[in-house]
Amino acid sequence: MRSLSLFFFLFLALLLPAQRDTLTITTFNCEFLNERKVHIKYDLETPGSEWKNEDFRRQRFIEASAVVADFLSTFDSDVLILTEVGNRTEVELLQQQLKDRGQNYPFWKVCESKDRGTGQHVAILSRWKIKDAVLSIPGREFYIAEEDDPAEEIKDTGLSKAMRVVITRNNREFIIYGAHLISERLGPEDDYKRLAQASILRRHMLKDLQDGKFVIVAGDFNDHRGQPPLRRLRGLDDIFEDFIQTGYTRYFDKDKYDTRWTYEYMGERQQIDHILISLSLKEACLRGGIRAETRAPSPSTRLIDNRKVRVSDHRALTVSLILR
Repeated sequence: MRSLSLFFFLFLALLLPAQRDTLTITTFNCEFLNERKVHIKYDLETPGSEWKNEDFRRQRFIEASAVVADFLSTFDSDVLILTEVGNRTEVELLQQQLKDRGQNYPFWKVCESKDRGTGQHVAILSRWKIKDAVLSIPGREFYIAEEDDPAEEIKDTGLSKAMRVVITRNNREFIIYGAHLISERLGPEDDYKRLAQASILRRHMLKDLQDGKFVIVAGDFNDHRGQPPLRRLRGLDDIFEDFIQTGYTRYFDKDKYDTRWTYEYMGERQQIDHILISLSLKEACLRGGIRAETRAPSPSTRLIDNRKVRVSDHRALTVSLILR
């Protein structure tokens, strides 16, 4: 009788589908969601005199943060990697606003930003426990500002807005890098500088990649698929490819191929916000278990007390991983 019960239990176990882990990640550029520069979300490059009042500016920031929280609460992601956010106190407000909207991220970290010009940070919010965090990525890299001028002095750069966390679930560890690489404000010089920043990030990830760990790198890289910084991060000009580009059409629904862009500038649409996953993590996913989508805030602006506040000039990118 006992052996019959054991046989029946094993038979049921074979019939029941195995429990799967699903990790869903969203990266979103919140566009100047920091109190010091929040007037830009109100389409004000040069703010009026009322913005010098600390209470006035604080209230506008609370309103803008609520608008971003409204959008992010429409996702059901396990991890949010956010760029262009403020310091720890300012991110804590957003985290509480998300909680008020039914999306609780009890584990969260904010990078140690060295960006004195904008005051922007990178933040990672997680529903899964954060086991470890490195709040700044060390290292310097040389670059030449003008490659067609051999007499040009060689410069060097660091990573001003980047971080690493380790999250855990069901005895699995996931190493997540969040980064915001420099934009193209200065043209070619920033292109070389951005590539140098990608090199620093790549070096920091190599040990984990070589050890076969599950690694994710995400954020606003200010360059699109196939450009040198993305190739550098993925290892395409290294020894071998380590990272999968989830922005490829194969990971999107067929009717959404033309929605893969995350930013539009002068009529040109590009995907400059990325989620890259290590080959080891891809191999841990079910066949067809990687799905991606982008989503735009709708509406893109909200009217608050006759003031238009913009959610963001970026679209969010989400990737879902169904693990074996």
